[in-house]
Amino acid sequence: MSPHEAGAARRRRGLRVYCAAVLAWTVSFMTALVLLPPGAHTIATAHADASSVTVAGPPVWIPATQTTGAKGSVTVSQTENLVDQMVHVSWTGFTPSTHGSFVVFGNSNGGNWNAVGYPVVVYECRGTDPKITDCYGGFHYGQDPTAGFQLPSESAGLQAPDFPSNVVAAVTRGDGTGSADIEMYTASQSPTMGCDATHQCSIVVEPNYGGDALGFSTEDGSADCTYHDGDTGLSGAATGAEYETVGASGFEDGEQCAWNQRTVVPVSFAPVPAACPASATDVAAEGMPMLDRALTQWVVGSCLAGVDPVTVQYSSDLTEPEARADFLQGRAGADVAFTSLPASPTAASARPYTYVPLGNTGIAIAFFVDDPKTHLPITSMKLNARLVAKLLTQSYDYENFVGAKSDTASVAGNPGCLFKDPEFIALNPTNNAFTWPTCAAQDGSEPIVAGGQSDLVRELTTWIMSDPDASAFLSGKPDQWGMHVDSFYKTSVYPYPIDSFVAQDASGPPVDPGTGLPYDPQGTHRDYNRLKGFEWNPIQAGLDAVARSLVLQTPTCILQNYEAPAGHAKCGPQNLGSRSLIAIMDSGRAAAFSFPTAALANGTGAYVTPTAPGMASAALDYVTDPKTGTQSLPWGVGHTGYAGDTAAYPLTVPNYAMAPTSGVSAAKATDIAEFLTAVTDSRSGQLPGNQPGQLAPGYVGVTPAQAQQAGAAIAKIRAGAAPGGAPTTVTATGPVTGQPATSGNVVVTPVTTTKNGTASVSYITSTIGSGDAGANGGTGSGGSGSSSKGAAGPAGSGGPTHSLSGSTAAAALGSVSADTAGFGRLILPILLIVGLVLVAAGPAALLLTTGAAGAKLRSLWPNSARRFGR
Repeated sequence: MSPHEAGAARRRRGLRVYCAAVLAWTVSFMTALVLLPPGAHTIATAHADASSVTVAGPPVWIPATQTTGAKGSVTVSQTENLVDQMVHVSWTGFTPSTHGSFVVFGNSNGGNWNAVGYPVVVYECRGTDPKITDCYGGFHYGQDPTAGFQLPSESAGLQAPDFPSNVVAAVTRGDGTGSADIEMYTASQSPTMGCDATHQCSIVVEPNYGGDALGFSTEDGSADCTYHDGDTGLSGAATGAEYETVGASGFEDGEQCAWNQRTVVPVSFAPVPAACPASATDVAAEGMPMLDRALTQWVVGSCLAGVDPVTVQYSSDLTEPEARADFLQGRAGADVAFTSLPASPTAASARPYTYVPLGNTGIAIAFFVDDPKTHLPITSMKLNARLVAKLLTQSYDYENFVGAKSDTASVAGNPGCLFKDPEFIALNPTNNAFTWPTCAAQDGSEPIVAGGQSDLVRELTTWIMSDPDASAFLSGKPDQWGMHVDSFYKTSVYPYPIDSFVAQDASGPPVDPGTGLPYDPQGTHRDYNRLKGFEWNPIQAGLDAVARSLVLQTPTCILQNYEAPAGHAKCGPQNLGSRSLIAIMDSGRAAAFSFPTAALANGTGAYVTPTAPGMASAALDYVTDPKTGTQSLPWGVGHTGYAGDTAAYPLTVPNYAMAPTSGVSAAKATDIAEFLTAVTDSRSGQLPGNQPGQLAPGYVGVTPAQAQQAGAAIAKIRAGAAPGGAPTTVTATGPVTGQPATSGNVVVTPVTTTKNGTASVSYITSTIGSGDAGANGGTGSGGSGSSSKGAAGPAGSGGPTHSLSGSTAAAALGSVSADTAGFGRLILPILLIVGLVLVAAGPAALLLTTGAAGAKLRSLWPNSARRFGR
C-alpha cells in the first residue's frame, strides 16, 4: 500500500470515528425528544395564514383620459376558518382617491366627509354570489333582492339588525394602493347573515369609479354608468361613500354603478360551539375570559373529535375569582376552572385538585391613535409602568384649557392628556415624521377597560407596583417633570395592586372654569363640579365589550354638558382620522382584531410588544411557587432569567386549568383528563392555527417545564378515576422538625404524598433571587425552581411582588400543589451534555489519527496506536 493510500485509509478510519460520534449524539438527542412529554420540545408561535387570496379587480378608471386601464388586484389576508375577527383587505391598481385622505361610511358629521372622490367600500355579504341586498350594513340590506337598486329608503334597523354595522369605507393612495380592516361576523354576531361552517359568505370590495347612477343625464332617469362628466361635482356618484342621494327615479339607486365594479372573494368559517352536536355535557368549565378565544377552538375541536368526543360547556363570562370560588365550592357548573393565579390558601375546597398548564397569554394595551395632520393611523407606541399608572389613575387634567378660570385640585398642574406628557413625548419622539394628537377632547386617552374582579387587573397592577418609578409615583412622588398622581388614587388611600378597576375621582373645579362664576343650577354646566366622574367608566360587560368599543372607536366617557331632559349623554364614536383611543385586553383579542399594541418596558428596560416570540421568551423565564407549583414572571426581582431577558414581553401570564384529582365520578375524571390531554398535546391543542382543536392566534404553547407539569397533573387526574384504592393526594406542608428548612435564598418545601393511606415526605428545594436559578421554570432538587411569589429577593431588588403567604398557596383540605417535575426534566440537559462531548470527541479522534499533531500526541501515549486503531 502506498503512503498516499495508507494516509487515505487512516483518514477514512478517523472519519468513521467522527461519524460514529455524531451518530451517537443524534441518537441521544432524538431519544430525549421521544422521552419528553408531548409539547415539551415545541413552543407554539403565530404564523401567517396560508389561506390568503389575491384575485383580479376591476379595470382602473383613469379620470384624466376618461378611459379604463389594466385590472387592479384585491388581496384578503385570510379566507378560511374565520371566526369573529378582523381581516385585512388590500388592493393595488385602483383609481387614487381625491379631495381627502379618509372617509367614514354613513357618517357625514364633523367635516366634509362625503367630499372624497373615488372611495372604496368593503362589505361582508351573505353567500358566495351576493346581491346588494345581502351585504351587511349596506343601505339595501335585507330588502327585496329582485328589486335590485330600485328600492325605497330602508326601514329602521334594517341595515344592521343584529349587531353594529361592520361596513368599512377607505381611500386609495396616489400610487393606486389602499387597505381596510373589516370585522367578520359569524352567525353568533349576525344570525341574519348566518355565516358559519356550513354557510359560506363573501368579502365584497367596491370601488366607486363614478358614472351617473342617479340618472341626471338621461331622459327617463335611468342610470348611465358610462357618463362621467359629473363624477367630481356635488351630485357626482364618485363623490362620497354613502350613496344616500335619492335619484330622479325616487329610489336609492346611487350605488348601482359602484356595485358594477365590485370584486367578490368567498370566505369560509370555522365551526363555533353551536356546531357541536346537542348532547349531554361531559365537562362543565368556567373562568378566564383572557383565554376564551383559545378555549373556543379547543372546545369545538373536542366535541367534533371523531372517535370519542368530549363535550365541554364553557362559560367565558365568569372571571377567574368567580371561577375559582365556584370550583372550590364544588358547584355543578365548575368541573374545571380556568385561571392565571392560584386559589387563596384560606379557602376550603370540596375536593383535592391540581393545576394543569395549558399555555400562555398576554395582557395587551391596544390603541387607535391618528395623526391629526395626515389623518393616518399611528402604529407604534411605547409605554412604561409609570405611564400606564398615570392612565389608570385619571391623573391627566383633561378639563383644563387655556384661559380656564378654575382647575380641578386633584390633578391641577398636570398635562392635559397622555400625548402632552413630557415623559411620553421623550419616550415616543416623532422626529417630524408624524404628529401626536392634541388634548382637545376630554375623552383624550382614558383607557377602555373591563370592570369587575379579574386576574388581568391583579396581574397588571402588580406589574405596575413592581416598578420603582411607578410605585413612587402612586405613593405621591411627582415624576421629574412635576406631574403627580391624582390625589384620589394615592396608595395611602387606594392601595395597589387591585383586583378591579373602579373610578375613584368624581371631583371637579369649584367654580365654572369658563366664567369663574358659581355654577348655574339650571345651566348646562351645572355638574362641572364633578367633571372627573364623567371621564372614565370601566365597562361591566367584559373583555368582549372592551374590544367592541375599540372596534367601534367609542370611548367610555360621558358628555360634560347637561342637556334637558335627557341629562348627560354618552360620548359618541370618534371619527376615523382623528382617534385617540387606548384599551386594555388580552393578546388573543388583540391578535384576532389586528389591533396595534403598545411596546412595554420589560425587566431589562427593552420595549417589547405582545407577539408570540416575546411571550414565548417570557414564559421560559417563569419561576415556580413551591407551595402551589404555579408559575409567574418575577417582576421587580433581580438576578433572574427575566431580569436579563431583552426579548421577554413583560405582561405574559400562564393559563391553568384547576381540575379535581378525586371527588368526581370515574367517567367525569376521564373526560376531564381526555380534554386536557388534547389541549396540551403538541400535535393538536398546542399546534398554532385557526382550525378547531388548534391553538388560536395571540397565545403561545406550554414550555418544556409546563409540559412536564401538565403530563404529571393529568396522570394524577386519571389516577383519581382508576379503580383499586384511594387516589394519590399531594399537599404542600410546613417545615418538619429535624428536617431541612428554609435558609437564606434557599427554600425547602416538604411535600407529603399519601397513597392508599400511607404517607411519605419528600422535599422540593427552590432558589429565590440568586443567579439565574429557575430562569426556565426551575431545575432545583425536586425540580421546582425559584419563585416570584416567595421570599424577599436580594437587597435593593425591590422585593417580590407576590407573597407566598398570600393568594398563591394551595387551598386547604387536601388540595393539590401542582405536580412538580422529577428526573424527567433533567433528561434533555443530560443528553445535551453527552452529545456535546461526543461532538467534541469526533474531531479530536480525527485529529489524533493523522498529521504531525496526532503523531506528537501519540508519542506521549505508548499504546496510542492500538487505541486509535493503527
